[in-house]
Amino acid sequence: MTYTGQVSAGGSPDTRELAALTITKVSVGPMDNNAYLLRSGDEQLLIDAANEPDRLLALIGDDGLSTVVTTHQHPDHWQGLQAVVEATGAEVAGP
Repeated sequence: MTYTGQVSAGGSPDTRELAALTITKVSVGPMDNNAYLLRSGDEQLLIDAANEPDRLLALIGDDGLSTVVTTHQHPDHWQGLQAVVEATGAEVAGP
């Protein structure tokens, strides 16, 4: 498969595998927000728990989550944050 980075709300995620990092991009919520799951070794980091926490948690899987980064304070970028943090115990970073 070739990574295109093109995702749509409700659609499949797209994953890019690099030597030391795997990046999975998914679109969530009615505003078609992108969320990114970065995996390196045993660590995972989520960028923007924007919406659809159940979908994000399925993407995270059983591997755990160390950190959630929120890129900015617009509500459409953190609506799933509380549920993801409660389920994973991840630290939160951002504005």
